[in-house]
Amino acid sequence: MYIAIVVACVLFAVSLLHFLWASGSPWPCTDQQSLLRTVVGHPDLNRFPSPLLTVLAAMAIGIAGLIALWAGGILLLPLPGWIRTAGVIILICIFLLRGLSTYTPKRIWTAPIEPFATLDRRYFAPLCIVLGCGFIWLLIADLAM
Repeated sequence: MYIAIVVACVLFAVSLLHFLWASGSPWPCTDQQSLLRTVVGHPDLNRFPSPLLTVLAAMAIGIAGLIALWAGGILLLPLPGWIRTAGVIILICIFLLRGLSTYTPKRIWTAPIEPFATLDRRYFAPLCIVLGCGFIWLLIADLAM
């Protein structure tokens, strides 16, 4: 299933970025402070999350990619189907809530700093919404089988 491959590839790429950041690289920025403003954007943070926390995020994102492949029938795991279905439903909720939360009124959420705020509205949140929709597609296909 092509949707599973696309979703997994996007998630694996994002996971690799997190591993790169955990290693101390500020790519695609020039330094840690600009990376912090670009990809975290929280006004109360003055340093990037710890390498351990960043590695855990990278692993969670990578696992989401594996779940996409599992739901698409590309990866076979010796686990009950209900675990796959539950994982997909959880990922739908995570990605859609993350994506849609960007477009809630500012009084509910802490206003992010630039350039994160603009990048989030234009790219990060829409990507999360698209990934959430991809997982919806995978859930529907999985339940139809």
